[in-house]
Amino acid sequence: MKKIKHCLFCLLLSLSLLGCQADSKSNNPPNHLNVAMFWISTSLDPTNDYDGWVLSRIGVGETLFRLNEKFEAEPWLADSYQQVDDTTWQFHIREGVQFSNGNTVDGECVKACIERAFKRNSRAKDYFDLSRVEATGQNVTLYLNTASGAVINNLCEPLFTIYDASESEDKIQSTPSCTGAFVIDQFVPETTIDSSANKSYWDGQVGVETVHFTQVADSDSRVLALQSGEVDLATTIDYSNLSLFSDSTKYTVSQVLGPRCNVVYMNNQSKYLSDQTLRQALSYAIDRQNIVKLTGGEEATGLYSSALPYGNGIINAYDYNPAEAKRLLDQVGYIDSNRDGIREMNGQNIVIEYYESADHGSSDASIIAQSIQNEAKEIGISIHINQVENLSDIKAAGTFDMCSANDSTAPTGDPEVFLQLHYQSGAEGNIARYSNPAIDQLIATLAGTFSIEERQALSKEISEILLEDAASLYVSYLPLNTVSSSKVEGADQHPVDYYMVTKDIRIRND
Repeated sequence: MKKIKHCLFCLLLSLSLLGCQADSKSNNPPNHLNVAMFWISTSLDPTNDYDGWVLSRIGVGETLFRLNEKFEAEPWLADSYQQVDDTTWQFHIREGVQFSNGNTVDGECVKACIERAFKRNSRAKDYFDLSRVEATGQNVTLYLNTASGAVINNLCEPLFTIYDASESEDKIQSTPSCTGAFVIDQFVPETTIDSSANKSYWDGQVGVETVHFTQVADSDSRVLALQSGEVDLATTIDYSNLSLFSDSTKYTVSQVLGPRCNVVYMNNQSKYLSDQTLRQALSYAIDRQNIVKLTGGEEATGLYSSALPYGNGIINAYDYNPAEAKRLLDQVGYIDSNRDGIREMNGQNIVIEYYESADHGSSDASIIAQSIQNEAKEIGISIHINQVENLSDIKAAGTFDMCSANDSTAPTGDPEVFLQLHYQSGAEGNIARYSNPAIDQLIATLAGTFSIEERQALSKEISEILLEDAASLYVSYLPLNTVSSSKVEGADQHPVDYYMVTKDIRIRND
């Protein structure tokens, strides 16, 4: 029944896209791009949840700094900066930049955006502890309450998109005036976005005139839309489907390893997984090499992707070794006394409740869950898989033993913020309910460290302790991909998934 429903969904989506294309085809200029996105937000207000990521991906929103392909922060709307002391940072805003409504971008505009981010989004404080902002002409000064060595990288986060905050709330929600290569013409929440080239874009000529974005959450449906020609470009195509686009005369595939990691969080406070030995045994039981054959990417050796400079040189303490997993379980007395194939703890069968949900438009989570289920069975652990639409409430409540995630473990190119959110004792995003005073102290040290080399060394040390503790299961580092029609040029996949449609994309009309 589930498969039939999926097929019907794909058919209805295809008909819908065809209808939209037929209705608008006569109005589309030759230099028009149709794009399938796995997610379109409920609003386009950069301060609402993660909606700024959508603004950035569609080439509308820009920040003071941006990440290059080496995960280094480079000037963007700010053209220079100075660290005055440990808690004071001064920025000069680029001259001559205008919002899409024609208003000039100055220090006061930037001040308003940063203040609004801290007022409206609780995530802002995770990036730096702001005391106040001052602005004079094109200069902006941030005064922090505590030292932060990650300020420049963290200002790349689309939460800190610069837009005309003086406009009405309704305008900011639906068609904010930003500085990017494209201007929003129409927005239908969680459905479509229409944009056009910013004729007065500060950073050069924009390659395409208009773009139509459609939310296509299902990966197979994005494949169908590409194959039928309904869309010219789509991202996050499942590894198993990439071979369908091997004909270079029809398609271009751009793929690069980024900071994303398939993580399985183990609840360190749950009935069974509060036991480190059981977590260690499960860590030994996972055949990462086999999972990578099915999902692509690379085997994970720790928290940070090997694409990151501080993700290299870490040795996974838990290579695939089911014999060692069984030895550990036998050693602590978790045996299968009634010979039903499941080991017992305190007289009860060890049955792990595993929750998984499709994440970032990929079906990898389901493949990983089933693989882990099979591998755990081999060492006498039963895993019950629960497929859900949304994991947010379950993660927040802690009503799970294991749960899937596709996480960017260095979302701003810097190692600190993810550690603070996910592994600091009591942190709101500490899904694993993990606590280690040594880790807390290292994270505090990291926050006040400004040397890049020292920051990277500390992050490696933290990653190695997390491995020793078997805090979470790091399964694989997954590449990001963009698949486009061969007529599309310049659609190069960036390793940071803030960026997708840029001024450099062109349509070849020969």
